[in-house]
Amino acid sequence: MRLPLLVLAASLVASPAFAQLMVPLTTPDGRVACTQGMTGVGRPSTWEAVADADGPSGWVLTETAGDPADLRFPFCVNELAGTRDFDATLRFKPLGGTRAQVGGFAFRVQSASDYYVVRANAQDNSVRFYRVEKGKRSQLGSKEVPIALDKWHSLRVVAANDRFEVWLDGQNLFSATDRSLPQPGPMGVWSQADSKTHYGSILVSPVR
Repeated sequence: MRLPLLVLAASLVASPAFAQLMVPLTTPDGRVACTQGMTGVGRPSTWEAVADADGPSGWVLTETAGDPADLRFPFCVNELAGTRDFDATLRFKPLGGTRAQVGGFAFRVQSASDYYVVRANAQDNSVRFYRVEKGKRSQLGSKEVPIALDKWHSLRVVAANDRFEVWLDGQNLFSATDRSLPQPGPMGVWSQADSKTHYGSILVSPVR
């Protein structure tokens, strides 16, 4: 799958007054507002909008296929949100999963096998940053940190050219440098195996 790059970067860069933009994952009437895809093996991704009072307009996005294959990585990206440099925060609530309990943020997505992803796993209490290239993950940074189930968390990523900072719940976890993917691309959410997670919103600001 090749994703068109409908670039939002002009809005973020060209408007000094721009403060924050919400990248929608669901619509106000309860439909999925992103493009579904998957890396790896297993059942095709199945993303659905479900009712949750804490989500935008009372809806959240969740992946429902329930396939425990460890090398199964569903994602859902908003193709209108295509940019390179940004300060983005994803709200997510992990609820369960037998193989993983992941909330993930994918960005600079070029295809189903070419992107960056930061994921937080409540099962092993870790946050990891990967470069996915030709469908293979290479770890660029990691940190062990408590991640509670049934609680909303904020995963923040600041991307500026080849520099990246990763935060969880207001705590700066680590930074990394990588030059292998400088192109802009869509952003969205990412999961693993049978993770049951609610995704609320992605708030995006320009890098300051």
